[in-house]
Amino acid sequence: MSQEKIYPKGIICFDKHPKQPDFVVGSVVITPRELVDWLKENPSLLTDYKGSKQLKLQVLRGGKGLYMTVDTFKASDPHPATISDSTDELPF
Repeated sequence: MSQEKIYPKGIICFDKHPKQPDFVVGSVVITPRELVDWLKENPSLLTDYKGSKQLKLQVLRGGKGLYMTVDTFKASDPHPATISDSTDELPF
C-alpha cells in the first residue's frame, strides 16, 4: 500500500559537489520562516517524544538526487509484548 509523499516546505536537499570528499553525502538548506509556517499549517504531522513535538523526516535518493519526506509511519502496536521475568512462558 503506497501512501502519498509529504514534502516539508522550507527544507531543500542537495547532492554533494563532485569536489567534496567521499564522506560528504550532501547538503541541507533550511529556511526557518518557511518551515515554521508550514509546521503551523500541518500540526498533525508532528509526533510526540518524551513530551516534545518532533517532525520525523526520511532522507531519500531519487532520480533528481537527495530529497526529504515526512515519515508518517505509525507502528500498529506501540507497546509490544515483552517476556516477563516472573515466568518461563512465552508471550504468544
